[in-house]
Amino acid sequence: MVFELLQYGFHRLSHEGNGALGRFLWKVHLAHHLPDRVYVVMHGVFHPLNALISAVLIQSTLLFLGLSPQAVFAAMLLIDLQTMISHFNVDIRAGFLNYVFVGTELHRYHHSADIDEARNFGTVLPLWDLVFGTFVYRPDAAPRRLGVDRSAGYPPSQQFWKVLALPFRR
Repeated sequence: MVFELLQYGFHRLSHEGNGALGRFLWKVHLAHHLPDRVYVVMHGVFHPLNALISAVLIQSTLLFLGLSPQAVFAAMLLIDLQTMISHFNVDIRAGFLNYVFVGTELHRYHHSADIDEARNFGTVLPLWDLVFGTFVYRPDAAPRRLGVDRSAGYPPSQQFWKVLALPFRR
């Protein structure tokens, strides 16, 4: 639960944070949202700074709370498996389970190009999205378009060096 709350807070801040820090975190996280579809290897599409900040924040906090390095490692393996599953490009209708676990159907809203749908910041559980009002789920409608608003001038995800440079540009 602590991991999920910390990851939720960091993930939400990376999307909705204000000021210089918020803009920086969004540009660091943006690489993961540039593709216009969700697919399994997309789980590993991220800016190296995003991985570093997330690892330091989450793993060091879990270690500080008293978990052994082995327990943190095992937890991260299970969490990474779950997040990989949530990026499968399959149409799995999970029904009420969307209120219990973050799966493909629920996570697709997070990748919506529509800013009003691009919520669901939870990693494994949607608990904190439900608590903080960021839960989006429409059983009868999938997001129309995935990715980001192209009018913002972001580079295509295939332009590797431009994507890596995003956090350092105005």
